Amino acid sequence: MGLFTRKSMQERQQEAEKSLDDIVEGRGLMGKMTKAFLGTELTDQIKEASSGIHAAERYQALVAAGAVPQTVPVISLYDSGMTVNGNPNVVMMIEIDGVQTAINTLVSRIEIPRAGEEVFVVRDPQTQELLYGGLAPRE
Repeated sequence: MGLFTRKSMQERQQEAEKSLDDIVEGRGLMGKMTKAFLGTELTDQIKEASSGIHAAERYQALVAAGAVPQTVPVISLYDSGMTVNGNPNVVMMIEIDGVQTAINTLVSRIEIPRAGEEVFVVRDPQTQELLYGGLAPRE
């Protein structure tokens, strides 16, 4: 690649995501320096927030592969105090199959779920993790 070759927005975004993953995992010089200066607690918080980005991608991939999203009610929602690109990272209590479960996820600041509303979730068959897919349409 030449010095003046233009990269697409998608290529730049993929590189930024890879760099973020390397940093929060403590790989490479930047990862080691970040962990040393910020400490394990803060880098763990960054890692948790970045996992929300990947959760949305995994949700979309599972639905594209044929997984059927479930519509479940939101029982409560707590702000974790972190944001990614202005979108809040929250802990959402939902009820699925009669069991209350917490999901730590990013939500759109434009469509923040509220208690009593319904949201889409899908279960990752490999990890059994529930992934948030957004607000269900209101009737």
